[in-house]
Amino acid sequence: MDFKLSGEQLLIKDSVDRFVAGSPRPVNAWGEFAKLGWLGIGAPDEVGGFGGAVETMLVMEAFGRGLLLEPFAACAVFPSAILRAAARHDLLERLIEGDRFAVAFEEPQPRYDPAAVETFAESTADGYALRGRKIRVCTAPELATFIVSARAPEGVALFVVPPGAAGVERRDMRAEDGTNVATLDLNGVFVAGGAKLAGNGLALLGEGLDRAIGALCAESVGLMNAMFSMTLEYLKVRSQFGVPIGSFQALQHRMAEAFVELELARSMSYVAAMTLDDAAEGGSRTRTLSGAKVQIARSGRFIGQNAIQLHGAIAMTQEYKLGGYFKRMTVLERLFGDRDYHLARYAALRAHETATLLEVVTARTGVP
Repeated sequence: MDFKLSGEQLLIKDSVDRFVAGSPRPVNAWGEFAKLGWLGIGAPDEVGGFGGAVETMLVMEAFGRGLLLEPFAACAVFPSAILRAAARHDLLERLIEGDRFAVAFEEPQPRYDPAAVETFAESTADGYALRGRKIRVCTAPELATFIVSARAPEGVALFVVPPGAAGVERRDMRAEDGTNVATLDLNGVFVAGGAKLAGNGLALLGEGLDRAIGALCAESVGLMNAMFSMTLEYLKVRSQFGVPIGSFQALQHRMAEAFVELELARSMSYVAAMTLDDAAEGGSRTRTLSGAKVQIARSGRFIGQNAIQLHGAIAMTQEYKLGGYFKRMTVLERLFGDRDYHLARYAALRAHETATLLEVVTARTGVP
């Protein structure tokens, strides 16, 4: 299999690497993303988009290495995939030009499941009235257009709520890594009939979540790569008993194990990107993404915890960057489903595929 990057992909990689390494970084990074064209990755050509999951992987891995905390996966990749699947090119153009979007789908109980929707959309004479609560909405503190899941008379659907809409009570807070998350209380928020996105709401959410999870996998690999490199350099310069501690065999074994975990996570990120760029859809693709999320969460926890331990007390200080990487990795481990959730989903999808295959074999052979 050829893993070589094309000329265009190499240009993207070079531009994002230079952006991440730049100092000082732009205050309005989102506006810079729009100017550089990164918000158009994965969008159709007719609205100015280009590329796909591999290009997204290149951008997100660099963001992880540079600890760039802009919610690119949650506020660009996720809504872009939904709007593309719903054929809302008018909204996609706004997103690509730099308008803020965010997806509000999680509710207090149960966690992570996009099908667990108690928010409801009441039909009115000329639109819908939305009532309910959405939690853990990844978005910047600025005003944003929200894509909200709600249970309509015909089933779960997605509705576009414009910035500053009446009836939206928003409470912002800081996550462990310093990023912004919001809770939305929807108190009879009116939206016109055209605000409802075409298509099955759960299918649209599934498309967006698969793409966003693939992006998070790549960002996690960037974080792990940075933590591993920092730890390796530290072991070379930190001395004990008159020699660098990296000369101790026990610590060499620990770093060898961390390297194996890093490469395993990188391979799973590649698998996720290639699966998303393939024509495969539905349960098979979702199962692959869940499997990648599980393995990358395991690898990230192993690398992060060992990096903290091998650095010692310095790793726990606010001034040392390693702690920021580990906190970000901890947040990504739970974002859009933690390890336990995705492991259960992987098992359920595998069981469903096996049962379906057995039904096909039985139908063709007549053997139960």
